[in-house]
Amino acid sequence: MTMATADILDRALAGQDISPADGVTLLKQTAPDAIEAIRATADRLRQQQVGDTVTYIVNRNINYTNICEQHCSFCAFRRDQGQPGAYWLSWENILEKAAAAVTEGATEICMQGGLNPTAKVDGRSLAYYQKLVATIKDRFPRLHIHAFS
Repeated sequence: MTMATADILDRALAGQDISPADGVTLLKQTAPDAIEAIRATADRLRQQQVGDTVTYIVNRNINYTNICEQHCSFCAFRRDQGQPGAYWLSWENILEKAAAAVTEGATEICMQGGLNPTAKVDGRSLAYYQKLVATIKDRFPRLHIHAFS
């Protein structure tokens, strides 16, 4: 393990922030002793911060549309408007899915969807996405929204 790697790990254990460059240095480590030191440091930090407590959340995905104007080479999800299998959920369908998630104990909704060029409110795309979040939050204010990755 290099001195730079050891220094970064020591600073992290001392509660100091590490820089993005420090993070890149750690990510580039390939030597088994360096990787083990990084793992051990991460485990110690986890132990200091939360002990042996393990938590999880129950979440559900709402894929509100698969209609997308982008044609990313990796995506098998998207469809063009009018293409077989293309869909765009109504506000009622979105609320039904959110209600079903809450019934099953979900505390988070993950919202994913295509870049539908007709997804607008009053001619504005941003207004559509704001309404999408507000539609769920107004009915289920305690749900955490994880959206638009």
